[in-house]
Amino acid sequence: MKILSYDIESTTGSHSDGSMCTFGYCIADEKFNIIEQRDIVMRPHGKRYEPRIKLHYDKAFIKAQKPFPEYYEEIKRLFKESDLIIGFSVSNDVDFLNNACDIYKLDKIEYEFLDIQLLHKTVEKRQNASGLESVANEMGIEYLAHRSDEDARVTLLLLKNITESLGLTIDGVLNKYHITQGVNSKIETTPCTNGVYTKKELNCLINDFIDKNYRHNRRYKGGLSYKSFAFSDELKYGDVDTYRRAIKKIYELNGRVGQIENCNHFVSKDGTFTEKEKKSLTLRNEGRKRITPITFDAFINMVGELPAIDFSGDSELIKKHRREARQKRLEKRAEYLKQKSLEKKSQQNKNSK
Repeated sequence: MKILSYDIESTTGSHSDGSMCTFGYCIADEKFNIIEQRDIVMRPHGKRYEPRIKLHYDKAFIKAQKPFPEYYEEIKRLFKESDLIIGFSVSNDVDFLNNACDIYKLDKIEYEFLDIQLLHKTVEKRQNASGLESVANEMGIEYLAHRSDEDARVTLLLLKNITESLGLTIDGVLNKYHITQGVNSKIETTPCTNGVYTKKELNCLINDFIDKNYRHNRRYKGGLSYKSFAFSDELKYGDVDTYRRAIKKIYELNGRVGQIENCNHFVSKDGTFTEKEKKSLTLRNEGRKRITPITFDAFINMVGELPAIDFSGDSELIKKHRREARQKRLEKRAEYLKQKSLEKKSQQNKNSK
């Protein structure tokens, strides 16, 4: 097995202006023995050689190097001959490489990739992803941060540490934590994902389900026609599948689902509430329209058995959601960099007058 760990740096930090200036990599075997380590320095496209971020090479050296097309076949071969391709926050590097291919009108390199930052976050059960320098400090590793080949080496060591601490193979770790490798194709890029959904992603699943299943007949007065239900966060986000099955059952009985502010029943797991939920319930019951708290067991006694539903399409929906969210972040970042560039030019014009 041959593992390729790679990292890219650019002079501007933008994924869309051809500013890639280094492609660093490490090649290792299945036991994480490093076979080769190298930092390829190249001249950015156009005049994008003015470093705006901390790099390990000065402007003159970067400017004197060959452009990306001179290394394209070599880099492409590295990907083709590798069995596993990894990076840290690797989606950024995927974008840098794709952008360089687009600018020089070269075919995008097709490959699958594993994001070690996402894997580390998932294994450690961290709410927020950690930076590579922070993780390296935790592991007691000294290295030249933001030098591409060194970032690639530390990424490789982090994967080694994860597998050894769990006593699992790489495939074993991916299966245990439901990690799906990302895919870079000529058509689109699908990011690396895990089986852990954020609150926004859970809301995406819930809202999509409601949009596809909502029904209420105002003329029909039977079943749950006069009943509306709100659910505690513990039920909604703690077991999103059961929550959606409950929604389906309510709609089948002509009931409604909403928020505490506009419902007459509030369903909690066992009759306990968060401070926020207590406050909302108190405010509701101080008004004219009151709400009745019930447990989930009482809810089941009221509506009957919940329907069986196939949720196998969730993964594709989440992948789409993550692609769209990522694209919005990239567009926002590009707009920010564009604005900063305009402000800099404006300031330079003022200073020259």
